Order: sequence, then structure tokens, then C-alpha cells
Amino acid sequence: MRNLNSKLVMDFISEQGYDSIEKTYVAYTPLENYVCIAIAESYDNETEENSAQLAVEAVLTAFEKKPSLKRLREYIRYANEQILLHSTRSQLKVSLTVLVSDYTRMRYAYCGNTRIYILYENLLTHVSKTQTKYQQLLEQDQEDSPDPQEIHNLTEYLGREKSVRPFVSKMTALTEGSTVLFATSNLWGRLSEIEILDAYEYTKTGREFLEILQELLLSLQEEHDQRMGSFTAAFLYIEKTFKEDVQKKKKKKRMIWTLLIVLAVLAVIFLVTILCIRAMDRKKIAEIEKHDTRGVRYLTYGNYDKAYTEYEQAVKLSDGLNMNNWQYIEKKQELSETVTDRETVLTLFQEAEAAFLGGEYEQAQKLYAQVEKQAEYQGFDQISGSAQKKMAEITTRLQILQYISLGDMYQSIEDPEEALRQYQKALNELTKIVDLELQSDVQAKIFAVRQKQKEESQAQEAAAQEAEKQKEEEKAAEKEAKAAEKEAAADRAVIKITTYIVNANNALDEGRTERARELYKQALARYQKFTGSTEDADKLYQDITALGQAITEAEVKAAELAKEERLSQAAKYALQAKEAGRGGDLPKARELYEDALAVYRELDIWDERVEAVYDAIDELEQGSAEQPNVPAQENTPAQGQDNTSGQEGNSGQENVLEQKKANASARKNAAIRGKQETDLT
Repeated sequence: MRNLNSKLVMDFISEQGYDSIEKTYVAYTPLENYVCIAIAESYDNETEENSAQLAVEAVLTAFEKKPSLKRLREYIRYANEQILLHSTRSQLKVSLTVLVSDYTRMRYAYCGNTRIYILYENLLTHVSKTQTKYQQLLEQDQEDSPDPQEIHNLTEYLGREKSVRPFVSKMTALTEGSTVLFATSNLWGRLSEIEILDAYEYTKTGREFLEILQELLLSLQEEHDQRMGSFTAAFLYIEKTFKEDVQKKKKKKRMIWTLLIVLAVLAVIFLVTILCIRAMDRKKIAEIEKHDTRGVRYLTYGNYDKAYTEYEQAVKLSDGLNMNNWQYIEKKQELSETVTDRETVLTLFQEAEAAFLGGEYEQAQKLYAQVEKQAEYQGFDQISGSAQKKMAEITTRLQILQYISLGDMYQSIEDPEEALRQYQKALNELTKIVDLELQSDVQAKIFAVRQKQKEESQAQEAAAQEAEKQKEEEKAAEKEAKAAEKEAAADRAVIKITTYIVNANNALDEGRTERARELYKQALARYQKFTGSTEDADKLYQDITALGQAITEAEVKAAELAKEERLSQAAKYALQAKEAGRGGDLPKARELYEDALAVYRELDIWDERVEAVYDAIDELEQGSAEQPNVPAQENTPAQGQDNTSGQEGNSGQENVLEQKKANASARKNAAIRGKQETDLT
């Protein structure tokens, strides 16, 4: 009925040009309620088959099976499948435009650079776009016109890949007296819109319009001496459209409005549900982010146990996130992956620590290597640096164990000198780490070897004395003189060393630990050159060893006193900060709290005192945020300080803390090395 009560006039013209075969094709299929028009242009090297005709026939076949204004994508996809199916000898490439109408409305779709123009009363009411590089450059509003060569640089076409992305227009009403012009690239690319309008203005029939377009193209070819390939122009004149029943249309509108109201109610219910879900997700996400913030803070300060606790809770919360409700799905996935990855790093670090404490150094080294790699990838330099230090310490320990093993082997094969040399290497390496138990074991081994050497030496001396008893009797006088002289020298050395030891003990009693250490070194140096009797040597060795232990204990006690003083200073800072906060001097209070935190970080203390300071800082920040009547001039300096120098201040404070830690570590290592030198002698 629609076809009989309407009138659409269709005509076309097509030229092969200089192509070996026809590269363009146009066809249409009128049905009782729908009409479909398709125009295509091929760009492949196929010389035996017109791929443009293949695409158009595929579209019309799909249209005849399921005619509709809503299936243009299906028609083009089916045509693309046929093009891919026939791409056997070479890849087929086709540009296609399809228009479907129900004699009242129309809708078109295109893929490539074929185009349609809609003309009404000598005006262009609509011009379709193209999927080309030329169109992209044209939409960028460049001052210069795009290169016409880019017209054939397609961004989408049939035969490119399995999935095709055509453009589908909205449905528009057919206007009686309007004309739809279908054009391939060789036509619209060479003729401007003004030339097309001029040709349309001075024609009375569609055939005459097409012939004028053809003459214009041929004249341009002769004028510019350009070889032109195939082109096609199709003309659809809308003389009469089908008029729908008005009452039926109103009834349809009422049904649509009813449906829209029902959908609106459902949408409101759905929206309320979504908002509730979003609120629950936001709450969970906020809790996870809170734990993540605390974990990052603990990681920054090297408190890995606290950080692990925070991330363990964060992972438990992230497991409860619903990943199937499409609310904040990307954020939830990203947050869940972040806290899971960080918990994994901390878990690996704890496993590495357990393996290290258990003496499984190779396993610990592998775990620390994984920790370093993942921590560096996530940007946690603190834990990465800790893993590097642990790996260096493991390397040192393995080297020490190797030296000890070699020393034991040489001792078993009766080579005490080489055994002592290996044990000495182990002691030298022990200066790089702190392990008093292992150091004591090595020193015990050295003492055992030396004791054995002493016993062997005494046995050899007894045998030598027995063998040379006769010679000694003959040279008794001479030996007695030399022995007396040697004994006198030894006595003088004993007196000198004893004097140093006594003075060092006196200095130690007076609290002058550095002076005692200096005298201890001088006594040790003279003892190493001592050549007196073994009894005197043993006595001096015991005195020097006792002195070294006393100095070490005094230094440790002094360090503990210094630590207590620092803790008292931190408590004083906290009290002063509290008083400043009560007095309203919030910047001063925060500065004093930061000084207290610096002392605790320096002493590696992470207990309730640190948490109390953090809670006090949080209360200060909340109090500062709740003061709305503070003048702008008073806030400006603090705000500027936070914005401009906050990062540098934090960096400077961390450098100071690191320097203090380095100084404390240096003093501790110095005390250990002093004790090692004493034990070694």
C-alpha cells in the first residue's frame, strides 16, 4: 500500500573511465512497504570481479530478507562478510552507502567515502560526511584546505577486518519535492557543492541533472588532463510520500507516552537502588583508602609490621567489594589491585625476615630480591632500600660462613696459621654487620687455635730445652745475662702496659670514656709488640680484655642514657606542643609535635606514644579546619608555607633524621669494632 500511494523517481548514470573494469555500482529494490538504495565503489586490484557490485547485491539480499529502517548496520555487516569471504586472490576493499525508506521517512548509513546530498528548492539541506583522513582534517578547522588526495585515504571500509563500524544516521521525514543525490568519490571529490547546485538549478528532469554532472566531470578531465576512473551518480526524486493515518499516529504517541512514563518510574526506582549501592561502595572505598594512607605512612617511616596490619585489613575490605554491580568498577578494581599488591610485598618481606632469622639465607635472598623488584615497581623506595641492605648483609654473612668453614677445614688438617687467617677474614667481615653471637664463636675458635699453638709451642720448647740442655749449661752465663736483660725489658713493657690500663680504668671511673678508649688502644698496640713471658702475656691479655669490655659497657650505658634523655626531650616537646595548642598557637604546636615524632623515628620507637602524637596532630588539623573566622592575612603565611615549602621541609627533616640515625649507627659500630679489636688480641 505504501508503494502504491507514493511516488519516488529513481535514475542513475555510471562511467567506467580509465579503469580496466567498472569500479562503481548502484542498485535499488522497491518493496511494498520499504525501498532500499545502495551505491558502492571498490578500491582493490581485482580485475575479474566488481567487488562494489558484490557489496551492493549483498546489502539488497539482506534487505529483502528483513526489510526495516533499524537494520542498516546488519545489512552493511553482511556485505562486509561477503567481501571478506570473496577476498581469496587479493584483499577486496569497498566503500558503501545504503539508504532505506518506508515512503514516509528515511535513514541512511555509510562506510567509506561514498556520499549523499539532499537538495530542496535549489538548496543543499544535508550533505553526508565520509570516513576518510580528508574528513578528519576538514573537521580540525585548519586554515588551509585539506589535500584532495586524502579523499581516498579511508579510515573505514568493507574488507578491512571482521568488525566494521559504519555511520548510521537518524530517521528523518521525506520531503516532497526534495532530491537525494548519491555520488562516488570521483564525482563529489572533483565537483564542489556550488557546482552541484548550479547543475541542479538549471535542470528540469533528474536525467538532465545527471547528464550535466557527467559533462562537468568530463570537461574537468579534458581541461586538467587528468585520468579519471569509474564514477556513478544516482538520482532519487521524492515526488509524493505516503501519508500516515493521523488518528493512528496519535494513538501510537499515547502508547509511547505511557511507555515512557512507566520507564521513567522504573528508571527512578533503578536510580535509587544504584544510589544506595554507590553509597555503600563509597563507604567501603573510603575505609580502604584510609587503611592505604596509613599503610603508606608506615611504609615511609620503615614500620613494616604496622603497614602490613593496615594492608591486611584493607585486603579483607577489598574482598568484600562487589565487582559485578558496575558501580565504580574501575576504581574498585584499581584499589583492590593496589592494596593486594602492597600486601603481597609486605608478606614477602615478612617471609624473607623469617627465613633470614631462621638462617635460611639463600631462600631469604630470593625473597628479598622479589621484594626489591616489586617495591621498586610500586614506588616504595624505603622497603626497596631495606631489601637491598638485607641482601648485602646476607652476602656478607654467607662470605663469613665460608671463611669460618675454611678455617675449620684448615684446623682439621693441622694448618693453624691458615685457619687463623680465615678466621681473621671472618672477623673483618663481621665489622660490616652486628652479630655478637657469631662474633663470639669466631673469637672462641681463634682462642682455641692459639691455645693449641701455645701448647704445641710449649711442647716444642720442652723438647728443645731437653735436647740443648748441655749447650745451655755451657752458655748459662751468657744466657742469664741476656735473659736478665730480656726480663728487664719485658718488665718495663709490663709496667708501661699496666700503667696504660690503670690510667684507662681511672679515666673510665671519671666518666672520660673517649680518653679510656685512647689509652686502651695504646695498651693494645704495646701488647701486640710484647715479647715477655707467656704468664705475663696472659695476665695482660685478661686485663686488656676486661678493660675493653668495661669500655664497651660504659659506651652502651652512655648510649642508653642518651636515649633516655632523648625520650625525655620528646615528652617535653609533646607537653610544650599541648600547651601551645591550648594557647591557640597551632603552627608552634604542630612544629613541636613534629620534633617529638622526629625523636621517636630517630630512636625507632613505634608504640602508643607515637600513636598519641599522631592523634594529637589530627586533632590540631581538625581544630584548624573548624576555625572559620581566622583573618585571611593570618592564614596566608601558613598556607604559603604548606604549598611551597612543605615538600622541601619534609625532605629536610627526613635528611636530618637519616643523618642522626647514621651518626648513632657510626657510634655503635665504633664501639663494636673496639670490642672486636680487644677480643682479637
